Amino acid sequence: MKKVDFVRVKAQREFVLRKGRIDNFNGAEKIIRDRIENGWEFAGYVPLQFINETQLDTITLVFQKD
Repeated sequence: MKKVDFVRVKAQREFVLRKGRIDNFNGAEKIIRDRIENGWEFAGYVPLQFINETQLDTITLVFQKD
């Protein structure tokens, strides 16, 4: 049976001159890379919370392992 693990990631907000607020999930790349190096397989993500209809605030990364 496969093990499943979930990691919640909140958007990082930046304010850029002339562009306004930018939300990103750059920290997710490091989490995914670290988990893969430790034998986990990235299975996808689930959007959890939205700021509005189009902007994500929080996602959950899904990993699995034999």
